[in-house]
Amino acid sequence: MKSLAPNASFGQGRVLRGSYAWEDHVLCVSVCLDGEEWTFRDTEICDPRYTEVDRERRVKERVRLGIRRVFERVYGLAPSPWGILSGVRPMKMVHSMLDRGFPPEELKSILLEVYALNSKKADLLLEIAALQRPYFHSDPNNPISIYVGIPFCPTRCSYCSFAAYPLETHGHLLKGFLQALHLEIAAVGSLLRELQLEVEAVYLGGGTPTTVQGEDLERLLSLMREHLFTAGTREFTVEAGRPETLSKETLNILKAGGTQRICINPQTMHAATLRSIGRRHGVDDVRTAFARARKVGIPLINMDIILGLPGEELSHVRRTLEEIGTLGPDNLTVHSLALKRASRLRKDLDQVQIAQEQGEAMVDLAREYALSWGMSPYYLYRQRHILGDLENIGYAVPQASSVYNIQMMEERQSILALGGGGVTKLVSSDLTLTRHANPKCPASYAARIREHLEDRLNLLRSHFASSN
Repeated sequence: MKSLAPNASFGQGRVLRGSYAWEDHVLCVSVCLDGEEWTFRDTEICDPRYTEVDRERRVKERVRLGIRRVFERVYGLAPSPWGILSGVRPMKMVHSMLDRGFPPEELKSILLEVYALNSKKADLLLEIAALQRPYFHSDPNNPISIYVGIPFCPTRCSYCSFAAYPLETHGHLLKGFLQALHLEIAAVGSLLRELQLEVEAVYLGGGTPTTVQGEDLERLLSLMREHLFTAGTREFTVEAGRPETLSKETLNILKAGGTQRICINPQTMHAATLRSIGRRHGVDDVRTAFARARKVGIPLINMDIILGLPGEELSHVRRTLEEIGTLGPDNLTVHSLALKRASRLRKDLDQVQIAQEQGEAMVDLAREYALSWGMSPYYLYRQRHILGDLENIGYAVPQASSVYNIQMMEERQSILALGGGGVTKLVSSDLTLTRHANPKCPASYAARIREHLEDRLNLLRSHFASSN
């Protein structure tokens, strides 16, 4: 109910009734609102590949679909392209079904009939699943991946809810933060050697890691190489993000530090929009940073854009894509704007004019351009309060998919998070997940590391011991 009508109140007005029954092993569901009734007899759930847990879940899924259908009729709501799927990771359900022996053609029918996806979204999920599955390992705990979070940025963007503290107000915390991070990196590296763990991918994110500059950046990358890289490390990404941080010196340091992939994220190639969302760089800064990165020899470059930024319409998105196309990135990550609780933009909704009716057209246009550049979609996730109830998609040219992005999103591999705001994900052999978050605040993180580092190491020892 709340996902369909976030402002709904309960206790007065119209009555919504739902009921279900099992009749000869067939699930019968009825949902009624003001005389508008939806009924369904589900025979597919009787398939022996389903468990009792699946059948209990199917009751909820069918009731949810019934509520959506009667709401669409009574209130004139447009069907969602994602049907009743509301979670962040729709790919996880697809992989689970493939693991259990459901072939793609049968799975597509389930996505259409049970989850009410439109055909384009069902095909998209299956396309991405086929690309991702070769990246999965039989053991989710060896190899692992590592995330290192730098919770500082030049400025805070209006749509941002991540761990990102502006240097102008929090720069005095940087030195103490880096000292604590150096301790954590060395300690985790010692643990990796003790447990004989291989590290597949390392991701330096934030925030904007390249707010760390000069000797501080050299020292950080040197420690990461010494302690976090192993013989099996195949990818090292730095979320450079803000192009104004990418001087020639910084890019040379990144290259010398073994960086294989960076992210230069313009979000839009329109100067007025950049100013309105709190970015201090211009469009020329994006072009300059990209050209420098290519000249230095960074092997792979990703670029992020955001669809649905305030004041932007389809023509703006087309211009942004045309500009990016002339640069020739190896990856393109297309975000549909999500108004998150911690973002300044959501707190100022009266100034936001998002062209929701153009959302799907924007997503389709971005896909059209990405495919024309020889890219394919390789990972996908969704968020609450997202433009047009759509999705975020990563595209890549052949052999350039980000290993870390796939493993992080599909949660088939344990990922250790160091630094500010990182979330460690420990995956058990049955693919159940335990999360442990680091403090976002740089001062809180530094204090926590100094006081509780050994406790954290013991927690990791316990997990990896139990997984063997």
